[in-house]
Amino acid sequence: MDGERFGPYTLHECLGAGGMAIVHRASHEIGAGVVREVALKRLLPQLANDKLFVEDFIREAKLAAQLDHPNIVHILELGEVEGQYFIAMELVRGTSLVRLMKQAYATKVGAPIGVVIALISDLCDALDYAASGRGLYGQALRIIHRDLTPSNMIVTDEGRIKIIDFGVAKAMSGKFMTNTGMIKGKLGYMSPEALAGGNAVDARTDLFSIGVVAWELITNRRLFRGVNEYEVITKIRSGELPPPSLHHFECPDELDGIVLRALARDREDRWQDAASIRAALDRLRPRFAAGPPQVAQWKEQLVPVERPPRRDTVIDRIAEGSVRQPTHTVSFEVTRNELPSGRTPAHDDDEATTLDATISRSTTEE
Repeated sequence: MDGERFGPYTLHECLGAGGMAIVHRASHEIGAGVVREVALKRLLPQLANDKLFVEDFIREAKLAAQLDHPNIVHILELGEVEGQYFIAMELVRGTSLVRLMKQAYATKVGAPIGVVIALISDLCDALDYAASGRGLYGQALRIIHRDLTPSNMIVTDEGRIKIIDFGVAKAMSGKFMTNTGMIKGKLGYMSPEALAGGNAVDARTDLFSIGVVAWELITNRRLFRGVNEYEVITKIRSGELPPPSLHHFECPDELDGIVLRALARDREDRWQDAASIRAALDRLRPRFAAGPPQVAQWKEQLVPVERPPRRDTVIDRIAEGSVRQPTHTVSFEVTRNELPSGRTPAHDDDEATTLDATISRSTTEE
């Protein structure tokens, strides 16, 4: 695979894959001998003729391309090579949060409270931007992620966290509004209203997911786990929610309150926006001072940076996929407008929506 050509890109090692796409590190000469490395996400060949999957893939890129935030992965290009669609993304050098959490569970090295506060605060900053900020061209974003899980977050080698994979994201306004009533997301991180299906979700559903991630980071264990999906759903809807301090003696009462409020079953009882959570966390920072250097130190303790660095990017799952040798490229114009125990089946299929994709064709014969 290393060195195989894919349109203007040279493919290198596989970084991961899911049920819809496969990701490789890729390089591309952008001129004057300058080579840019990207994470190249390609729709699996067997899905190339499935209209709904193609529309989902295009929608993901169009939504994510609107976002310009340091804690959200940047989309660089959306295109098609010989019928195989791809998204070129910023190559993030770091480790997926799910891998770090698994290693923390295995080694009993939980995240220090200051590190948890730093990570969750940065995530809230990104969510606040996506839900209430404005994109590169001044447009209101109003985007909710709907699949915020540790496998969709990367902790960089510098100690920053980035949200990735907007395959289930939803725009609350404009032509990106989705209409399906199907349940989307990963079960153990879904809010009660998301489990109910339909369109009765808003930005507060992401806050519930953030509450789950925060609880698990603090306690070093899963919150909602069960022997089957029914048991997990029951626990999400009505199960016990012990304060995280029950499993981490350094967790202050104030942090208990922040996390448990994010986990309120009734979204009216939750924090109403990510900015409010971030403000509450900021009040704890003087007592638990931590920033990127401390986050990087925790990460390095669990998964040392390899030389050359391991490039865990975008998806932390492994699957088999085949590729085809291309002869030409078609580029789309993109407007930037589990811990080991208790693992439950994931719901990875994304929403389908109809888009009027703007296509600008530029053909390069091999």
